[in-house]
Amino acid sequence: MLKSMLVGLDGSEHGDAALELGLRWAKRFNALLVGLGVIDEPGIHGAEETWLGEVYFRQINERLTEDVRREVERTLERAALRCVEADVSFKPLEDIGTPHERIVIEAQRYDLIIMGQRTHFRFGWQDAADDTLRRVLTENPRPVVAAPERLDDDRKSILIAYDGSVQAARALQAFRFTGLGEGQTIRVLTVDHDKVEAARKADRAIEYLGFHGLKATPITLSSNRGPAEVILEHLKQTEADLLVMGAYGKSTLREFFLGSTTRSVLKDSQAAVFLSH
Repeated sequence: MLKSMLVGLDGSEHGDAALELGLRWAKRFNALLVGLGVIDEPGIHGAEETWLGEVYFRQINERLTEDVRREVERTLERAALRCVEADVSFKPLEDIGTPHERIVIEAQRYDLIIMGQRTHFRFGWQDAADDTLRRVLTENPRPVVAAPERLDDDRKSILIAYDGSVQAARALQAFRFTGLGEGQTIRVLTVDHDKVEAARKADRAIEYLGFHGLKATPITLSSNRGPAEVILEHLKQTEADLLVMGAYGKSTLREFFLGSTTRSVLKDSQAAVFLSH
């Protein structure tokens, strides 16, 4: 059951959505919400050396770092006020370093990482999504939930995309440990060239959930379409507000987290995406 969550706050609309999702779950589980803002000092150094050279490095570095620090502090202050309004326990955390590295290290203290589906932690990437989420996914010590820019009302519906792989089984277990499935409508989606084999995969996931008091309904399909297309289609049809994924459609961990299925789902999903390995 969730006791604490780390929310990556980058000052963007996706970061705000991640905070709101964290607030929703913190109230539900009476959990601590920790907001992490990162001052990307390595990014500032690199940008300065490219733009101005070493002659102006120290002076400009100090000014840029202070500007970023103030913005991080404002973001954390806004998050703290929002948590007071929602009557949620909140801990602000300001860190310095490469964003994904600091998130991975700090996450070791908490149960879950929540971030936006688009992240803007890197210096100079305020107007375009950076690679922080992708890097956290490849190294995460805890499950990661990527929040969409806009959250719908809590419909209490969950779609689990399950391919029967070891990584998918681990993701299912991580999801069960969080308690997020309690009281929710859960559907398990499996796709295979052979519908019988798809049903066998779904049965394993459903039986595991059943041992822990979670009832799930199978959606088994025979299809040659790409996994992302099928997942997104059924995510929309079921109106789920949370998608749970393991290493869907790939045999190796690296291929999954850096591959086209994950990128496509994170790009187009209108629901929060729970990812773990």
